[in-house]
Amino acid sequence: MRALIVKPHRLSEPGTIGEEAGRRGFQLVEHVASEDGPLPSLADFDAAIVMGSPWSVRSPEVAPWVDDLLGLLRDAVDAEVPVLGVCFGAQAFAEALGGKVFRASGTEVGWRSVESLAPAQVPEGPWFMWHSDTFTLPDGAELLARTRISPQAYRLGPHLLVQFHPEVTPPVVRAWLDHSDDDFRENGLDPEDSFAETVRRAEEARERASELFDRFLADAKL
Repeated sequence: MRALIVKPHRLSEPGTIGEEAGRRGFQLVEHVASEDGPLPSLADFDAAIVMGSPWSVRSPEVAPWVDDLLGLLRDAVDAEVPVLGVCFGAQAFAEALGGKVFRASGTEVGWRSVESLAPAQVPEGPWFMWHSDTFTLPDGAELLARTRISPQAYRLGPHLLVQFHPEVTPPVVRAWLDHSDDDFRENGLDPEDSFAETVRRAEEARERASELFDRFLADAKL
C-alpha cells in the first residue's frame, strides 16, 4: 500500500503516525506543499495523510498552494481514498467540504485532555495541541471528540480528522519549539516544561497514536 503524506511546512513531520504507517506496510511518499510544487494525483495512492502547519488555512503564506490541497481533499472524498488529517489537515478537510475555519476564542497549546464522544476510536488523551483556529464540521460528519474551544476529532465515511497532534515525538516538538515558542509564552506556559512533559509522555503517547491509527485503518478497511 502507498500513502501520500502532505506536509504543509518542512517541519510538518509525520512522526509517530509515519512510523506506525511504515510498520503496517505502507510505502510513504512525502510532499512538502510549500516547497515541492503541485500535489501528485491520488490515483496511485491508497491513503492520504495531511499534517499540521504553522499557518491558518487562509493565511497569505498558503495562498499559492492551498486551493490545490483543497481540491485534492475533495478528490479523495470522491474517489473514496481515506484521509487522515491532523490539525491543519483537519481544518483544510472541513474547509474543502463546506465547513468554515476561523479564529478560536483561545489558543490551545501543550498537553490537554479531550471530551471523547467515542472513546473506542479517540481516547481522551492527553494529546499534544498547538492551534489557535477552530472550524465547523462539514455536512454529514460525526463529531468524535471536543474541548470547550474546538472540535477535536471527527469522521466522515472512511476519513478521520483530528485537531490535536498524535504524531508528536520529542524530536518533533523540539524542532517546533526551536522554530517558534511564542504561543506557549503568550499563553503563560513555559515551553521547556511542555517539552519535558513530551519526553515523559513519549511512550504512552505512542500507544495512543498507534491505537488511533489502527482505528483509522479499520474504519477505512485498509
